[in-house]
Amino acid sequence: MANEPREYRKGNWTIEETMVLIEAKKMDDERRLMIRHGGESSSAHERGKPGELRWKRVEDYCWKNGCFRSQNQCNDKWDNLMRDFKKVREYQRRVAAERGEEKSYWKMEKNQRKEHGLPSNMLPQIFDALFEVVERKVVVGGGGGGIETSNVNPIQAAAAQTMLLPLPPPAQPPSRPFAEPSLPTADSDTSGHSDSPAKRRRRRERGGGGGGGGGEGDAAAGDSSLQEVCSAISQSGSIIAEAIHSCEEREERRHREVLRLHERRLQLEESNAQINRQGMNGLVDAINKLANSILALASHKNQPDSK
Repeated sequence: MANEPREYRKGNWTIEETMVLIEAKKMDDERRLMIRHGGESSSAHERGKPGELRWKRVEDYCWKNGCFRSQNQCNDKWDNLMRDFKKVREYQRRVAAERGEEKSYWKMEKNQRKEHGLPSNMLPQIFDALFEVVERKVVVGGGGGGIETSNVNPIQAAAAQTMLLPLPPPAQPPSRPFAEPSLPTADSDTSGHSDSPAKRRRRRERGGGGGGGGGEGDAAAGDSSLQEVCSAISQSGSIIAEAIHSCEEREERRHREVLRLHERRLQLEESNAQINRQGMNGLVDAINKLANSILALASHKNQPDSK
């Protein structure tokens, strides 16, 4: 039974089949990640399994979930999905960077999308599902010290990126020149006020301009450090705000799509009910006509022969 040849479905992919394929690819990526990090016992052959066997596993998952497509069909469909997804993602990033000078992809008509060289039939729920699969592989910050963002929402990713921003060096307290204890001199004030304003002024005059220049340099360094801290905080706040805004937009799109699907389901149920009512009415009419015909035939046979 297991070796029975499969009859694969042809033609265009439905939305349900596409979502099953995305889920299958997501499960396969998670499994490969566990094998790579030693989280699942496997042989050396399993660790280096070629792409053909991986897509066979994707086909098996799709087949168990009602998507009767071959591994080659799944591979080709995935390549097309990723090509369209990258085009839409790059366009949306460019629109966000230009702060609304271009119209969003989701607000365009099909002919406008074609004019911009974009796919004309990308659906929001498919884009969101692909975004979740692709962004699981992204490493915030890059390099070996990055933070992996699998299972992390955009707000958490922005917070992680904020943590990786270089912090400015701590501000050094202004240094004070070492003051030697003053000894009574001929011009010292002996009136009992050991630290009078006049005495402090004479000490500054004797110290010259060197100490003052050092204090000004320390103050400038402190101002520079403060400006760097403010800049880092401002940049972190803008990243988090942008992530929150993007998350809210996706939630709104999902809500609108759920409402549209609910309306379509109600329309289909109402249409099916109407069809069933019409069918039952037709069946009742046919039965009544058949009964009338049988009665007429019976009454005709029971009439006496007229001679």
